[in-house]
Amino acid sequence: MTARWIAAFGFIAVLTIPGGAAAQNIRLSYSGTSGQNVPFWVTYEAGLFRKYGLNAELVLISGGLTNIQAVLANEIRFSYLGGASPIQAAVQGADIVVLATAYALMPYGLITGGAVHSAADLKGKRAAVSRIGGIEEVAIRAAMEKLGLGPKDITFIQAGPDALRIAAVQSGNAAAAALAPPALFAAAARGLKVIADLGALGVKYPTSVIAARRGYVSQDRATAKKFLMALVEGLHLYREKKDYAMKVMEKYTKQSDPQILSQTYDYFAKNVPLMPLTDAAVMEAGLAAAEKPGAKSAKDLYDNSLLQELEREGFGKKLGK
Repeated sequence: MTARWIAAFGFIAVLTIPGGAAAQNIRLSYSGTSGQNVPFWVTYEAGLFRKYGLNAELVLISGGLTNIQAVLANEIRFSYLGGASPIQAAVQGADIVVLATAYALMPYGLITGGAVHSAADLKGKRAAVSRIGGIEEVAIRAAMEKLGLGPKDITFIQAGPDALRIAAVQSGNAAAAALAPPALFAAAARGLKVIADLGALGVKYPTSVIAARRGYVSQDRATAKKFLMALVEGLHLYREKKDYAMKVMEKYTKQSDPQILSQTYDYFAKNVPLMPLTDAAVMEAGLAAAEKPGAKSAKDLYDNSLLQELEREGFGKKLGK
């Protein structure tokens, strides 16, 4: 996709705002720079939110909990993040609902440094996560279970974004970290070991979801529907335009190695849905990892009604043509 094509697409998008109305200002967030975020960035970079009448401001807020706090404070309308924080918030009674699931597998690998030769070497050590209670912590716990370790065998430290977690392992400040592509491939290229790959095992988990205030969605379903229309078209564009998706990925991840970018796209694209309906079994997996999971039923955590409405209207089929 050329720059000229993108410019033309953006011009057309402005002309096709539903109803011809001025774009509505809206703030959106995402929680990290892993490869599962690329469809969301593609949606924004291609001007699709504006196409559907939303003048979007896109901000990075590291860590799921901080994103949920921003959503509950009405500072962010829709957040693209891992399922751990919205599920935990809902379990604890927060006014949070999942509107879509854009990636439903656990794409994380557990990386370690030279001092770790086997899973047993992780006992009593520290693992680096971006934020305590986020999806990386869930991934590490899942990996530890696969490796035969218990939840108390490792201590979690908050270390920030991918690059800082890689540095923590390289320096020995942490024995392990969970990374998703492209950071996972970049870490392996630097000589770090991948001792468990949850993505290769097909572990189900709501890794990329859209979270919003349930009350806001009830009050303004029209805006929520416009947002989802943009997202669904973004998923189609992501799947159809690998070169463009790689350019967007390079911009946001600061990863310039074309081989790593291509590997990352191939890793995720085959499992990215064109219609991001939330599956009950996937939410059950997320709920099982939450504290006090019995406080909620999985069906109470998500709302597929707007996406189902788009399906009935044939929205996805129109995009396919």
